[in-house]
Amino acid sequence: MKESNKDIYQRELSTLLRSSSIINSSLQINDVLDSAMKAAEEFMEAEASSVFELDTEKGEISVRLARGEKGESIQARKLKPGEGVAGWVMRIGKPIIVEDVQKESRFSDRFDRETGFRTRSLICVPLTIREEMIGALQVINKKNGGPFTDEDLELLTALAQQIAVAIDNAKLYQRLEENFKLTARELKITQERLIRSERLAAMADLVQGVSHEVRNPIMSIGGFAARMKAGLEKNHKFQKYLDIILKETSRLEKLVRDVKELSEMHTVYLQSVNLNNFLSKIIEDFSPTLPRQSIHLEADIEEGLPTITLDKAQISRALKNIIQNSVEAMPKGGTIRLKAQLVDSRIQIVVEDSGIGIGEDKLDSIHDPFVTSKTTGAGLGLTMVYQIVKNHHGEIDIKSRGSKGTIVTLDLPVDFRSEMEE
Repeated sequence: MKESNKDIYQRELSTLLRSSSIINSSLQINDVLDSAMKAAEEFMEAEASSVFELDTEKGEISVRLARGEKGESIQARKLKPGEGVAGWVMRIGKPIIVEDVQKESRFSDRFDRETGFRTRSLICVPLTIREEMIGALQVINKKNGGPFTDEDLELLTALAQQIAVAIDNAKLYQRLEENFKLTARELKITQERLIRSERLAAMADLVQGVSHEVRNPIMSIGGFAARMKAGLEKNHKFQKYLDIILKETSRLEKLVRDVKELSEMHTVYLQSVNLNNFLSKIIEDFSPTLPRQSIHLEADIEEGLPTITLDKAQISRALKNIIQNSVEAMPKGGTIRLKAQLVDSRIQIVVEDSGIGIGEDKLDSIHDPFVTSKTTGAGLGLTMVYQIVKNHHGEIDIKSRGSKGTIVTLDLPVDFRSEMEE
């Protein structure tokens, strides 16, 4: 049975999300490449695949990874610049689908002759980072004997973007390790930051397509459901089903908005802000609602804090997300403490609550997209907070005291502009 475009899109998105998770789970690049190419083979129902790496200094191309029946025999083998389809793709910088290699003059059968493997068809895309060519991905032979499709090309191109960044991150990580001899703890922190940044970047790459494909149908469904509800009698038996549809479409619309907002939250609009007045306004916004939830908000804000350069809307959003998380962690009431002080020419803002805390298994990934300790919501709140703090060259630290609450500390530079110029 032939797949519909919707089925193909869902399978492609699922493969990309799975490969993204695999790619960002480790900086051991060989394991990453093997897992990612395995996912590509499964999607395309292909027999084999390979990753080529370009060494511009030595002027040669090497087989970094080869999967399939004869893969081990060509591992680390060399190509001349421009040799074969992969060499052509790296020289021209454009992908190619070859339906029959016997009719393709750019195909080199050297590896086939040496290994006994028979290449019938292939698809090859370039690997680039910051507009610099670093290699190519190649997938070989559909198992059913058919040609590779435009959907295969689209997936492999998206996968190439993720893999290129992963390779670049792995090289950066290696240079840090070699040049600075970081301690084991510092290496772990560096690794986590690189992985988290790549996760956010990968999600941003997907967001445009997802927003377009998902938002329009959801709005249509919600609109028609609302019209049907308005046209039915109040006690009609379908009213309850329409209420469920409207509730779920509203939730999905909010998720799409949140994801889109997160993808766009890389630009800051700076202004000088009186921090005492700014924090007082945030406390004031929460004051009317907290007593009704048996929550007491204590403020300890140092007097005469300096004027600080920041994106007022973003930092306000970050603090309100943190406080709202504290509120939701105290369904039976409790205490939130907001403390702000000047520490070594930096502003330290601490939000502490007496809520249920965050599980130890969640602490390492709490900033990641779609990771949440709550039963509702998409898990983008702390991801957004993390991005905002990084936008301001700041640091965020989250500690949980088991079931006795959570402490979130933001550390922000007083003069963000001067830090950007350094």
